[in-house]
Amino acid sequence: MNELKVPQVKTLTSSLFIGLVLVGLYITSLYSYLLFHSLTEIFSIVIGWSIFILAWNSQQRLENHYLLFLGVAFFFISLVDLLHTLAYKGMGVFSTHDANLATQLWIAARYLQSSSFLISPLFLRQKMRLPWALAGFTVTTTLVLAAIFTGLFPDSFIEGVGLMPFKVISEYLISLILIVAGGLLFYNRAAFDRQVWRWLFASLLFSIASELTFTFYVGVYDFLNLLGHFFKIAAFYFLYKAIIEMGLERPQRLLFQNLQKNQQELREALEEVQRLAMLDSLTGLYNRRHFFEGGEIEIERAQRYHHPLSAIMLDLDYFKQVNDRFGHNIGDLVLREVAECCRQETRTADILCRYGGEEFAILLPETSMEAAMEVAERLRQLIAQMKFSTDKGPLTLTASLGVAVLCDCCDKMEILLSHADQALYEAKHSGRDCVRQYSQPN
Repeated sequence: MNELKVPQVKTLTSSLFIGLVLVGLYITSLYSYLLFHSLTEIFSIVIGWSIFILAWNSQQRLENHYLLFLGVAFFFISLVDLLHTLAYKGMGVFSTHDANLATQLWIAARYLQSSSFLISPLFLRQKMRLPWALAGFTVTTTLVLAAIFTGLFPDSFIEGVGLMPFKVISEYLISLILIVAGGLLFYNRAAFDRQVWRWLFASLLFSIASELTFTFYVGVYDFLNLLGHFFKIAAFYFLYKAIIEMGLERPQRLLFQNLQKNQQELREALEEVQRLAMLDSLTGLYNRRHFFEGGEIEIERAQRYHHPLSAIMLDLDYFKQVNDRFGHNIGDLVLREVAECCRQETRTADILCRYGGEEFAILLPETSMEAAMEVAERLRQLIAQMKFSTDKGPLTLTASLGVAVLCDCCDKMEILLSHADQALYEAKHSGRDCVRQYSQPN
């Protein structure tokens, strides 16, 4: 019970801590909104650069380059977010600029973030050229920053007026990009650990909520601006859970997801090979090797507890003529149907085997000679009633069966089957289409 409660206690503790942090941040906003904003942005910046550090130092062990691409992206996203933080109204770092600069930098960072999430699924299946990615993000970020600081970037916020149409439209466009990115993430969810996928999806949802909230505020210190930053905190918290926490605590679920899948597929393939190694490929019954292995176990059990054990040898009469006249395809069909008949008329505890060619062997635990003779006779009648329609006319067939029971004179699988085979030989010489039991010679 204690082991079951540990995850619950951990979850409760984490939830309580997060709640206290959020309350503390809200109280901080009442005292100094500028301090609240700085703490919020520092939180996201630290997480963004931590993702980059984790991805960069794990690149040799990554099964795909999805995380590496996001790591590179968040290095530059966090860089722009840092400039946004320093440019915020009241910070005094860029004294020649007003609140418009911080808003432009915010829009630039969010375009970069949403586009990165949109592109990232491409690297689930193909490798990323790291130098090209670094160069691409460097050039893109440099050009955007140059446009912002030289006045070429569209105005986003005007003091006394509020949000500009470009800013509002951009927030909706960024939300749309994030929605498409979420759809791609959902489509590729099989490539992720289930919990990682859920946290990434939650991060996208809160990012969308943040963007939509930022389309309504009037002043950079008002409530909707506050709420939008809380949504951003939630979005980056789930990113932290999905990538950093999972990458440090259970890296095999984040870094080696494909390896886990490959191991599972290999395990299933091995189990399938082992299963096929025991079965006859045509009929699906056990092959001789596995039949003998299981038979020895049943003989040992029967001898130890003095329980009856019987064996049946079944051979289709004149089967060579079936192949010669109707072809091997029909012959294979007949063998499969006979095997299915044997499977349906026996118990799950019985061991069935295609002994070779048109010959079948059945081992019947806990079965006396009388009961085994009944099973054999039932099988003979059912086989005689089979009718096959072929291009060369109707086909019927019969079978001869021999039955033997374990006794003191036979303590090996080979001897028991030899006795059943002798009884089968007698059935063949008695006109076929009959059942004979093994009788010990006087």
